[in-house]
Amino acid sequence: MKCPKCGRFSKVKISEDEDKVNIYSDCSYCGLINIEKNDIEEVTEKETDYMKMFKEADFMKILKETDRVRIFFAVFSTILLVTSAVFYIRMEEGKTNFDYSLSIINEITWGYFQLNNSYYALEDDYLLLLNTSSSLEDYYAELQEMYSTLRSEYSDLEDLHSSLAQEKADLLDDKNSIQKELDDILSFSKMIILESNVTYELPAGGNMTLPYNISYAGYIEVNFTSSTDIYIWVGSSISENGYYARYPAFPHTAFNGTFTVPVSVNLYLFIVNTNIGLGTNVTLTIEYTY
Repeated sequence: MKCPKCGRFSKVKISEDEDKVNIYSDCSYCGLINIEKNDIEEVTEKETDYMKMFKEADFMKILKETDRVRIFFAVFSTILLVTSAVFYIRMEEGKTNFDYSLSIINEITWGYFQLNNSYYALEDDYLLLLNTSSSLEDYYAELQEMYSTLRSEYSDLEDLHSSLAQEKADLLDDKNSIQKELDDILSFSKMIILESNVTYELPAGGNMTLPYNISYAGYIEVNFTSSTDIYIWVGSSISENGYYARYPAFPHTAFNGTFTVPVSVNLYLFIVNTNIGLGTNVTLTIEYTY
């Protein structure tokens, strides 16, 4: 039966509802169609004409139409089969690719877990090294502080060593000087001028004592001049009788002269003017050798 609206062949179901007739068509273009009751006869006639045409149609023509439909379905079935086969092959290939992809994913996952484990192991090693580094830094700081302390002590000791070395050098110089002085003393190589052309006045018949503080035993050389006759005694506090040498020898006197006498510490000279009528001026030069 033809669609009452577009004329295409379709199945049609008719139902009445009051003044309208509902025609349900499976036509993909028209769907549900509402027709007034007074138009129902036209639809019925169309149905009758269709049936009549079908009854009067040529049977061979119908068979030809049927063969076409079969060929169409056969071609359609072949295309569908080929399409299904291609789709199946593609699906198998996709399954194979999926399995391969799944294996790759599994390998990647396994590699990830291994890398993750390696990462945590490296992190533990890093933390251990970090702690060790912190400990070494603290130890280095302590050693640096100890080094600074030792360096300061070393500088103090170096200064002390320099001072002691200087003192040693000074002491060595003193020792050498003392040794030289001792050698000079032992060899009577040192000499001191006790008097150098010094003039003393003595009254008539008078006398005078000249004391000298000497440190070592040695000898003196006395050179004198006088305007009157005089004599000189040489003495020391360590001698038993006080005086132990006279120039000139008793009972002589002299206006001038030179004599040498051994001496010791606490030396003194006693000069006597023998002229009881005149004073005198005595000029002395005394060299002390020790």
